[in-house]
Amino acid sequence: MNNLIILIIVAIIMGIALVSTLLITKERDAVYSSEKSMNNQAWMYIALIPVLVIVGLIFWF
Repeated sequence: MNNLIILIIVAIIMGIALVSTLLITKERDAVYSSEKSMNNQAWMYIALIPVLVIVGLIFWF
């Protein structure tokens, strides 16, 4: 049961990451920079790593 809850939370977080990625890459920009887009995406995933670790630790203990 506990593993199911963790899997559901991870699925929700991954869904949020997917939606955020699509919103970031959807924008049309006259001065499009793939470096800027990759930088934004990298920061988003870097920010999610601590959240995943904290949620995992909370449910682990």
